[in-house]
Amino acid sequence: MTQQQLTEKYLTADKNFIKRITKPNALNSKEVFFEIIKWWRNISTSNSIGDLNQMNKNTPLIYLQLGSSSYYINADSTKAGIKEFYNNINNPWKIIINENGIKNKVTNTIDEKPIEGFYMYKEL
Repeated sequence: MTQQQLTEKYLTADKNFIKRITKPNALNSKEVFFEIIKWWRNISTSNSIGDLNQMNKNTPLIYLQLGSSSYYINADSTKAGIKEFYNNINNPWKIIINENGIKNKVTNTIDEKPIEGFYMYKEL
């Protein structure tokens, strides 16, 4: 898929937000997911991946189905959080404890610390 095809399919018309990817239409590739966030990061002037005037901040915006594991990333994930997650592209994903004490938050930092502004979770 070319950059133009990808941005037309996955970004809003103004290129500021990522279009909602529902559970039945979940992405099934980390590579496509990283391409989407790369182009959003490079093009968008918005600070969040979702249009927070149209949805709640903790609205799942993107679903991923990787093998038997399902993940979602919330609409309020920020440009800084996305950049850090993307910069760690070669690190393994780790599941850590979220702010409510549930072990379902995704990070890819070497020290397994949460990424500020990055709200991705594994479905339990």
